[in-house]
Amino acid sequence: MNEKKKLNEKYEVGLMIVSIVIILALMIGMTLYPEARKAIGAQVMHALTYTFGSVMQFFTVIVLIFLVALAFSKYGNIRFGNCKPEFKTMSWVAMMFFTGLGAGTVYWAFLEWGYHFNAAPALAGAPISEAYAYELSLTYAIFDWGPAAWALLCIFVLPFAYHYYIKKDNELRFGALCKYSLGEKAVNGWFGKIVNFIFIFAAIGSICISAGSSASTIAAAIADLIGISTSFTLMVMVLIGTAVLYSISSLVGIEKGMRKISDWNVYFCIALLIFIFIAGNTQFILDSLVNSLGILSTEFVRMTLWTDPVTRSGYPQDWTVFYFVYWLVFGPFTGLFVAKISKGRTVREIIINMLITGTAGLFLFFGSVTAFQQGLRMDGILDVPAMLANGQSEMIATATINALPFSKVAMVLYLVVIILFLATTLDATSFTLSSTITRVLKNGEEPNKKLKFVWCLLLVAIPIAIAYAGTDINTIKAIVLATGLPLIIILFIIYHGFLREMVRDFGSKSKEEIIKMGKPEE
Repeated sequence: MNEKKKLNEKYEVGLMIVSIVIILALMIGMTLYPEARKAIGAQVMHALTYTFGSVMQFFTVIVLIFLVALAFSKYGNIRFGNCKPEFKTMSWVAMMFFTGLGAGTVYWAFLEWGYHFNAAPALAGAPISEAYAYELSLTYAIFDWGPAAWALLCIFVLPFAYHYYIKKDNELRFGALCKYSLGEKAVNGWFGKIVNFIFIFAAIGSICISAGSSASTIAAAIADLIGISTSFTLMVMVLIGTAVLYSISSLVGIEKGMRKISDWNVYFCIALLIFIFIAGNTQFILDSLVNSLGILSTEFVRMTLWTDPVTRSGYPQDWTVFYFVYWLVFGPFTGLFVAKISKGRTVREIIINMLITGTAGLFLFFGSVTAFQQGLRMDGILDVPAMLANGQSEMIATATINALPFSKVAMVLYLVVIILFLATTLDATSFTLSSTITRVLKNGEEPNKKLKFVWCLLLVAIPIAIAYAGTDINTIKAIVLATGLPLIIILFIIYHGFLREMVRDFGSKSKEEIIKMGKPEE
């Protein structure tokens, strides 16, 4: 009895059990009632992207403007912890990048422009030339994963970091951020538990979506490499193998585990991009990157706020709004982890590196892969839009890699990149979920290793169960994204308290005083 009491005093075991039970119940329900799940999923997605689409677009613009204004105000000099940065800048940015965008980056980098190319007339609002369709499809692919995405991730980082490093509160949980507005009683009661459940549900759901698509792509690449057919068994083996890697990383801690994996993956990503640059039409790739940057610079506001109210093609709702909601749902999980690794960083450093450095890395990766594939289509070697139209999405990445010289070497490199992407995403997720269950996590501490290992197992078991049951991934997306609207309300509650505390603590201080207060201690 005493052991159980001690366990409950240290961890919110009940929250973990209830969260898992509800998630399993939803999975069983979706498996047993496929028609109902499709109908519910369609209704939820329509409500999110169409009914509230304009609200989400306007909210995203407000977030972007707010972050830029905050970064260059005197509050941008606030340092989270009076110390030098805990991690070197490259390692910090790498962990931020691989956690923020997740394993889905490598999957969608090979596919997304093809969808936009096939729907180019809807994007332009009129019939357009094939040449402009190439330009527009590349620009939209970068736009969907660009500054707006990073802004919706970054908006969650700041209150977490302020709460943990400035207020020195050892409760690194989403619900705890609401106490500056609602008080301790509400946070420690049912409201706090509901907020933490939404966090857990959104994190697990987001990872299931990312892990499912990545695992099937990895399985297809392995099958192509060794000359076998892809199968459910192979996908399970991929997830288990990745689980072993990220479990080891998780158990040894951020410094020895995830930091090193992220550093390695930076070099592997650079090597893959160099491979693509040299093998492809280098001049065309460079010209395409610069051209898309120009279009994005002049059309960014229109692309962000475009609702297509007259022709009602539904394209901005199905893509732009969908992505905005997705990044919002992915935000709390990313925010907690990035806050934890940002000790010694300033508000300005976090905002600039997420909005600019993160976008730049994405721009190079997405842009290079897309431009290379577009060149292949122009040369009649590989037609990505046609493959998508024929339902061959899982074959596109391997077909692209096989178009490179020394394709076997390139395939191994590609596999390493996507596996490490998936491992870092799952590692960060197990950390954040464990932190949410832990009642007190002192500065410098990491969650219990056994608890992280339990989450590691669950994060692999759930995607496997979903794939085995044949549950429709689009229905899962709809249910997970349904947390987007509550998150906007929760975010306003959090920021009401966060901004009030920040003004109270630093409002009377000058820029110079704030810099001095945050000066690293020797």
